[in-house]
Amino acid sequence: KDLRPEIIFFVQALALWRRVEGLGLPVCLPEIAPAGERMCEIEDNFNLQLALHLSGRQPEQSLAGKVVANPVILGARGRIVILTGPNQGGKTTYMQAVGQAQVLAQAGLFVPGRRARISPVDGIYTHYPVEERLELGTGRFGDEARRIRAIFEQAGRESLVLLNESLSTTNLGESLYLAQDLVRALRQIGLRAIFTTHLHELAATVEQINRDTPGDSQVVSMVASYEDGQEQPVDAAGEGAYSYRVVLSPPLGRSYADRIARRYGISLEQLLELLRRRDMLDE
Repeated sequence: KDLRPEIIFFVQALALWRRVEGLGLPVCLPEIAPAGERMCEIEDNFNLQLALHLSGRQPEQSLAGKVVANPVILGARGRIVILTGPNQGGKTTYMQAVGQAQVLAQAGLFVPGRRARISPVDGIYTHYPVEERLELGTGRFGDEARRIRAIFEQAGRESLVLLNESLSTTNLGESLYLAQDLVRALRQIGLRAIFTTHLHELAATVEQINRDTPGDSQVVSMVASYEDGQEQPVDAAGEGAYSYRVVLSPPLGRSYADRIARRYGISLEQLLELLRRRDMLDE
């Protein structure tokens, strides 16, 4: 009788496993690595929440090839990932998938992916943008800073930290300066972390951070890419497909911004053409 809740939990977990396999997606039982290895390496990981959401909309269709799978490399190759890329390019979805895999593995359950080797963590700490809380009297940045400090008051060498667009509530110069200090502190702790950001300049400084900051958690740059991992030509409307693939790569910076601008019709060329049609320019 006392075991009934646990039995129900694992029976339902098995049903979920079979459901995901029935969608044409890979799942596996992870190999559990020693905590001291501080690693999470998964082949073809995907966001389980996204898969179940798509399955609910198309219950009879296979999701093979529709849900993009990506590698997770947190370990010797790089324990701290600076993840850049376009808006709606899959950065947050990727980061969520890593957190989900860690929780599932430590619950003794399957992990989305073909193969996985995962060290347990002593805590998962997340930092997402939130609405300003006026009752705190600190402003948005003050609240953001308070929550970041709370993470550093608890996180240790065997923790996982997930930062989503952190330090975006202040100006660019201050954001970059503070983000670099934040990453240096993470490296000195030696934990695992993913930092999704639009600060391409931060990703461009990973070699300098690794060189100048003590620690054994390598900082690496990963990019949420366009189709085929390259920047594809776009049509006149600025349209182009995202691949939702995440790859080890230096940041691509301005080129992404240019593409987004063309997509929404606000590149310099498009704006000038609009003003010409309105006879607003003195030719």
